Amino acid sequence: MFKDHHYLDGNINKAARCYVGVWENQVVAFGATLTLPSGTLKNAWRGHRICILPDFQGMGIGPRFSDSIAQIHINQDHRFFSRTAHPRLINYRDKSPLWKHTSKHKKLRTDIKHENVFNNHYADNKRLCGSYEYIGKITV
Repeated sequence: MFKDHHYLDGNINKAARCYVGVWENQVVAFGATLTLPSGTLKNAWRGHRICILPDFQGMGIGPRFSDSIAQIHINQDHRFFSRTAHPRLINYRDKSPLWKHTSKHKKLRTDIKHENVFNNHYADNKRLCGSYEYIGKITV
């Protein structure tokens, strides 16, 4: 249902946790997350895919859907990270108190030397991406 609408491709890692977003009894969003293997981070996850059906784009569903997925991980005592090239999502997260920049925020990846990896889309050495950690809702 979503594979033709993601800007990279329709492949999802087999280890991904998958989520669907429903609005008025209609599936409108898809998201997936993966564990983030690291020698220094414990219980860390990252966004793998987020896709909103074209008829529902531009309504603010994507940012809220990604917030909800990230909050699920925070509620499970995980840390949650996300990297995106989508300008609207970058703009939203730059202003949101729920997300903080990581050290890779809006920096070209110099450790990636290859091109044309994702069906004619360049790796992060050819585009600036927003890189974030989800802080979560503040409770008092």
